[in-house]
Amino acid sequence: MPLEPELTGLFLLNGEGVWLLGNGGRFVFADTLQLRLDREEPEIGNRLNELYFTLNPVDYFFLDLGKQVVVSGGGFFLNPAGLWPEQTTWRQDRTLPPEGKVIVRGEYLFSHLTMEVGWAPQLAWAENKDGVLWRYIGSPQKTAQTWVMVSSGLAGVDLGVLLAYRGRWKAGLSLAKVWGERLATHCAIGWEERDKSQAEQGNKLYRVLVEEATGAAPPPLKATTAQGNFQALVGGHYTFTGGENLIVEYFFNGTGMTRQEWERVLYYLDASTGLVSDVQNGPLVAARLQKANAFLTEAGFSGLLRHYVMARFYKTVLPSVAWEQMMIQNLVDRSGLALFYLRFERDRFGLALGVQQPYGKNASEFGLLNSERQVTLQIHFGL
Repeated sequence: MPLEPELTGLFLLNGEGVWLLGNGGRFVFADTLQLRLDREEPEIGNRLNELYFTLNPVDYFFLDLGKQVVVSGGGFFLNPAGLWPEQTTWRQDRTLPPEGKVIVRGEYLFSHLTMEVGWAPQLAWAENKDGVLWRYIGSPQKTAQTWVMVSSGLAGVDLGVLLAYRGRWKAGLSLAKVWGERLATHCAIGWEERDKSQAEQGNKLYRVLVEEATGAAPPPLKATTAQGNFQALVGGHYTFTGGENLIVEYFFNGTGMTRQEWERVLYYLDASTGLVSDVQNGPLVAARLQKANAFLTEAGFSGLLRHYVMARFYKTVLPSVAWEQMMIQNLVDRSGLALFYLRFERDRFGLALGVQQPYGKNASEFGLLNSERQVTLQIHFGL
């Protein structure tokens, strides 16, 4: 059933500072105090985005200690070659500054390349309103991670190679090149070992859904039988003479469902919907939808399918006023998500009005996201 657009408010107070230390070191602090307003009661929280020291004990070597934002690879909407799991998912929410990770990182500068070795510990705490650390410090780190990264610039091409381990191996390759004064292109490729138990769970749920609706046992879901999770992104951005900027990216999701597999899931959802009209089928429908929800969550909704294209257009329309629009288009079932923002920024004050609207027929990936229709108002102050 279509839902009415929901109006939410977000007020941010951002504070940040950089202090230079002796011998090339520095201390960095960044924090965001936030007030959220929605249909429920107002919620006040705080997030420590960065708090770290950079030390320079010897020439060409730097050591970072603390909570820091570490970026690897390219990609505006998502980054398959990213170091952290959240970098490989849709980056739809840009209302908050990026949150760092607690790390220990060493970086050595050679003549033609940079080598980085890092470690992030596991830090676990509750992610709910009763969790003091979650409300006032930030997100937990659910798994420990160790990584090695090498970056270099060869023949005008920025190259980055990543190898990481967090219970399973992850490898990433990123390339970027600037062509003249207006055009830049980038590519990011990532491969990660599949968690066997997670793959088996997703495949089991898929079989239950389809067999319950059709009576026939389906073949294994290709997305859950792959040996690894392969993803690739290619794109570029162009700046026009008037200052407008256009970004276009294509994303290949190697473990996403094929059109045939997705149509089987949609058939199940349609079969369940047809039972809603009869009151006595209420418990059956509830049980079926619970199974479907478990499957969609396990499969990684959104991002269930194989092929996507994304675009972002940014234009300054007046001094201090900018217009931004973004689109995520599913190429398999022709559904998508549109986002529009009108922003005002002056000195340390900012105001943004945003609209998020999924589109496509009801029996499609983004067409099922009625709950994602949003109108947001954001106000932020900087210190």
